[in-house]
Parts: sequence; C-alpha cells; structure tokens
Amino acid sequence: MFVQIGLLPNTEWLDDTVELTDRREIVVDDRGATSVPGIFAAGDATTEPYKQIVTAMGSGSTAALSAFDHLIRASAPVGS
Repeated sequence: MFVQIGLLPNTEWLDDTVELTDRREIVVDDRGATSVPGIFAAGDATTEPYKQIVTAMGSGSTAALSAFDHLIRASAPVGS
C-alpha cells in the first residue's frame, strides 16, 4: 500500500525567494540547485519527478554534496 499525503507541497514561505512551478514545487536542476545561487533543495517539494522516500533520499544526498561543493568553491581564495 502507498499512502499519499497530499498533492501540493507546503512552500508558501518561499514566495519571492526561489523559482516555483504553478504547482508550487521548487524548481531544481540535476544537482539540486535552485534559482538562487547557494540555495539547494531536495525531496517531494521539488520538481524531482518521483515523489517517494527512496528518491527523496537520493536527491537529498545530491543536494548536500552540491551545497558542499558550492561552499568549497565560493570560499576558496581568489587566484586559487
């Protein structure tokens, strides 16, 4: 049995912050990056095509690694 809790994500608090679809999903690329540099998202509230725990865990790992990569590159001294 698969129980679906809802169809629309609770992302009202992100209005005017990151790009959202008309279904209120957070738009992410294949690395979990949103429309705002340095902000990453994962899971059922994103445009990830499958809304299940196993895919949310994978996209969470991708977003976390992408955020780490962003922080490493953003904090590197100029000229490095």
